[in-house]
Amino acid sequence: PTQTPNVAVGAGQVMVFPFHFSRQFTATVANVARFQMPQPCQLIGAGASARASGGTSPTLTIDVLAGGTSVLASPIPVTAGAFTHGAIKTDTIADEAVITVSFAIGGTSPTWDDPVLLLTCARR
Repeated sequence: PTQTPNVAVGAGQVMVFPFHFSRQFTATVANVARFQMPQPCQLIGAGASARASGGTSPTLTIDVLAGGTSVLASPIPVTAGAFTHGAIKTDTIADEAVITVSFAIGGTSPTWDDPVLLLTCARR
């Protein structure tokens, strides 16, 4: 599994942005979260999990976008009860960039309980 890299001493302050969505999701949701990055930073880690899933062959992928463009190589595939690291495509996030999070859900009568997204950044 991919691990969040260590940041060199003096490279800047590390910030973790945890997003816990405390409810059950049954369908795709665009812009389930939206915030402005408080300072310019380097995205050094992105990962997701969910407490539980149900239905027949449920799927959930989580995408993170900066200014409407994904910063991930591909959306993070979520497995209930396990933490999955995402591959970062664009690691530079501008000051005041609008960050949005979207869920894509598939399967027959899918349910996803309490998804979690962690973004780890180093201040520039």
